[in-house]
Amino acid sequence: MSELDFDMQAAWLRRFSADAQSNLGAFALRLKEAMPALVTIQEKKGFFAKTGTITGISIELGENRYQLELAGGRLQASIAMVVRGVTLSTKTMDPAEWFARLTQETATASAHAQSLSASLQQFMAS
Repeated sequence: MSELDFDMQAAWLRRFSADAQSNLGAFALRLKEAMPALVTIQEKKGFFAKTGTITGISIELGENRYQLELAGGRLQASIAMVVRGVTLSTKTMDPAEWFARLTQETATASAHAQSLSASLQQFMAS
């Protein structure tokens, strides 16, 4: 991991620890906007409440489900291997590592999508 990546991850952790609830909400909404089909936001609502409090987020990328939850004011991060809807294993990890792995996997998925798009454009042009 480069020094810039490490600094970025450390900055995220400092940001989250300052106000974990609002930062998790902002992060969840940003991801949902960027990847609506892949992101699920967990909310906790009161009986008569119209809006809820965001308590977690999960991102489905390939065979991995990235889960980030707020429990007791602390972030809990995990990655589960899911095949055909069945969870085969779940690994709990430090949020910094979770962010780094999510960044890496989204970059890989993006590169694949760009390659697929270029191939499709090339096919349509021929």
